[in-house]
Amino acid sequence: MDTSIQGNIPGRGFFRLAIDRSSGAISALQALGPQRDQAPFLAPGLIDIQLNGFAGIDFSAPDLEPERALAVLEPLWRTGTTSFCPTLITNTPERLSRNFSILEQARRADPRFARSVPCYHLEGPYLSPEARGVHAAELLRLPDWDEFSEWQEDAGGHIGILTLAPELAGAVELTGRAWRAGVVVGLGHTVATPEVIHAAVRAGAELSTHLGNGCPQTLDRHRNPLWAQLNLDPLSASIICDGFHLPPDLVSVIYRLKRPGRCILITDATHVATLPPGRYTLVGTEIELLPDGKVIRADGGSLGGSSLAMNRAVSVFMRLAGAGLDEAIAAATYNPARLLRRPGLCAALVPGQPANIMRFRPAEEGLKIEAVYLAGEEVWAS
Repeated sequence: MDTSIQGNIPGRGFFRLAIDRSSGAISALQALGPQRDQAPFLAPGLIDIQLNGFAGIDFSAPDLEPERALAVLEPLWRTGTTSFCPTLITNTPERLSRNFSILEQARRADPRFARSVPCYHLEGPYLSPEARGVHAAELLRLPDWDEFSEWQEDAGGHIGILTLAPELAGAVELTGRAWRAGVVVGLGHTVATPEVIHAAVRAGAELSTHLGNGCPQTLDRHRNPLWAQLNLDPLSASIICDGFHLPPDLVSVIYRLKRPGRCILITDATHVATLPPGRYTLVGTEIELLPDGKVIRADGGSLGGSSLAMNRAVSVFMRLAGAGLDEAIAAATYNPARLLRRPGLCAALVPGQPANIMRFRPAEEGLKIEAVYLAGEEVWAS
C-alpha cells in the first residue's frame, strides 16, 4: 500500500511523493507545479559519514553496549539524519575489537539501526603523531593489514571507511589492499608531502577526511598536504561546518574546487553533542564543551571533535560557502551516498530509492525538521 507526502524539492518545484510501504522505497514522483512559498521542503534524509557519538552516546566508550548504541537513533532523527557511520577513533586493539562487535550486536538487535548504518568508519590508529589532534599519542600505531582484517572480521565486514596518514610506513600498500576490498580510504591527521598524497590516490584513496583540520598549526607554504588534496579530483573532501573548524574563505575554496559532487558535509560530533557545557572524557583524553558549542582538548592543545548536528551543518555551509539549498542538501546526501556505494542509502528523491526522507523548513541556524521517514516508516515528527 502506498502513502504519499507533498512538499517542495529544492531546485525542482512542488511534488507529491508516493512511498511503497511494503518495499520501503519511493514508488512515484508527481510534479504539481512551481515551488510553493508556504509549503515545507522534502529531501533525502541526511547522511553523516563521521559520527563519533551523539547525545551522550560514545561509540568508543569502554562501557558501550548494544542498547546504548541503539539509543542514538531518535536524537539523530530529530536532526534529519537517517544514515550515519558510527566512527571509532584511535584506541587499544582490544577496545576496537570489542566495540565493533557491540555495533554488530546492535545491528542484529534492531533492523532500524541496520537500515541507518551503511557501514562503520575507523579513524586511526594509523595516524601521524604530529597531527594527532585529540587522538591519544600512546595508542597510535603503524599500518598493519592483518590487524585491520581482524577488526573487519569483528565488524562483520562493515568497516566501510578507514582514515589514515599515508606517509606512515606501509600506509600506501594498505590503501591499495583496502580499496580492492571495497573500503573507502580517507587521508587525514597527516603531514604527508604532495608526492605521498599523489601515491595514495594512485593506490585508491578517495576521501580527504575533515580537510583543513587534522594537521599542524603551521605548514610549509608549498610542500604541505593541503594543496594536493584540493587539486586531486579523485578525492572527495569532507568538511566540518560548525563555524569553528574552518574559516569562511577555506570553506568557500573547498566548495568551489570540489563541487558539484565531491564536497561532503560531516559533523565529526562526539558524545557531548546536545549535552550541557562542561568537561568530558574521550578515549582517556579530557575534552571540554564550551558554552558557545566549541569542543576543545581540555589542555587547549587542539579542537576535540564537535557538538554539531547535520541540520545545522547544512545551514552553516550555505552561509559560509554561499551555496544554494539544493547544493547544500546534495553535499549531505547525494555526495556521501555516491562515495560509499552502499545499499540502503537514499541519494535523491527518485522512484526506486529507499524512502529515507526528511520534511523540513530552511532556517539560518539549522534546518527545522518536521518529520523523518526511514524506509517509508515515519520514525519521528515534531
